[in-house]
Amino acid sequence: MKMIGKGAFGKVYLTMHRKTGKIYAMKCIRKDVVIDQDFFESLKLEKDILYNVEHPFIVSMDFVFQNDFRIYFIMEFIKGGELYRHLSKMKRFSDEETRFMIAQIALALGHLHKKNILYRDLKPENVLFNEDGYLKLADFGLAKMTQSKKDQSNSFCGTPEYLSPEMIIGNGHDHTVDWWTLGVLLFELLVGITPFFHRNNHRMQYLIQECPVTFPDKSKLGFEVSPVAKDLIKRLLEKDKTKRLGAVNDVQDILSHPFFDGLDMEKLVRKEIDPPYKPVISDDLRFFDKNLTSMSGDTIAESMIDKSRQKLI
Repeated sequence: MKMIGKGAFGKVYLTMHRKTGKIYAMKCIRKDVVIDQDFFESLKLEKDILYNVEHPFIVSMDFVFQNDFRIYFIMEFIKGGELYRHLSKMKRFSDEETRFMIAQIALALGHLHKKNILYRDLKPENVLFNEDGYLKLADFGLAKMTQSKKDQSNSFCGTPEYLSPEMIIGNGHDHTVDWWTLGVLLFELLVGITPFFHRNNHRMQYLIQECPVTFPDKSKLGFEVSPVAKDLIKRLLEKDKTKRLGAVNDVQDILSHPFFDGLDMEKLVRKEIDPPYKPVISDDLRFFDKNLTSMSGDTIAESMIDKSRQKLI
């Protein structure tokens, strides 16, 4: 019906099941790109996560199939779009709003860690807003399966602003890499920018490895991050992964921090709490890229057919 996303391995379309009328997001992945970039094992893991991992804050998949040229993931459609677009609109969120969001993401990451899965790509673009005001973690293209929490991975991946010190150094990372990225996201939701951002990528990597996190001056920005939020951010952005919050008891360490005091986690999982930030979500796809959604269904279909013909030739 509409194109709603575009990435390195393919595109995402809004589709409707002809018999049930249910709306889905269809991720189309090009096989030639998967083969060229040796992405098969990662794609298989992504399929297994989407198809088998059941959690209220993780996107699920109902169908998967393929043809000669593409693999298709048919996933639940999350109307609210990316957290990134909401953050761009709001500039920053309050402590209460951020607490509600970060708790859900932490629970989702903790669930993955129990299954020995490292997420490794947390950022506002990979967190989706559902119409009920709750969040869903999406896009498992960089996820990694390990044998246990003690296992180390040495691959270099992620978004530059969210890279952890151990990822940059290349001396091995474990589940605590996800808690580093949670600290970066927490900072970004409260402040509106990532903690070590610099236009020069090499300088940014230096800041991540060597410099402590600093907070904006209240006189310049008109607000101040609360002391309890600052403490959580500093503990998550501990450069030594063995001392980082979450290194010992994983998600329990995170949710036991005073920042989450007063938030009933059991009610949160059951979605019995009224979200402090609940965007008005309609059927006009306002939270998706207009350059993509402006394409008609016929244009999309013709484009897909033409490309398949070219590939066949």
